[in-house]
Amino acid sequence: MLRRVLASLAVLALVAGCGQGAPEPPKPADGADLAACADGLCEVSARVGAKVALPERTNVESVTVQAVDAGTVMLIAKGIGKRQGGSCSGKCEASGTGKDFKAKLWTGSELTYNDLAIKLLGVGGGAAVLKFTPQ
Repeated sequence: MLRRVLASLAVLALVAGCGQGAPEPPKPADGADLAACADGLCEVSARVGAKVALPERTNVESVTVQAVDAGTVMLIAKGIGKRQGGSCSGKCEASGTGKDFKAKLWTGSELTYNDLAIKLLGVGGGAAVLKFTPQ
């Protein structure tokens, strides 16, 4: 009898542990299709090494995913044009050198660089769900 009670408690402990941790990221509207960002407006899932090409009107040539971690993403945006500038809202770290702008975003934070905004919607399965919006 005691063995049965202990086994039941062990199963309950395992089940109670399931579902804890970080929430699943939202399903991106454009899936993993990085080409959907060709017009500057997209919502995609991107893994480390992914390079998102963007239209000239955003004054950003591309954004490359450098790292994806628990609830964060590291990005490098390569600017084009004479004017270079960026800022963050929410929990974010950013720095710029020349035409490269590096940023670490936490879920829910947003980076604005030149004429492009990038919001981190979530992280899961080794990929970041990013929303790109021309400004």
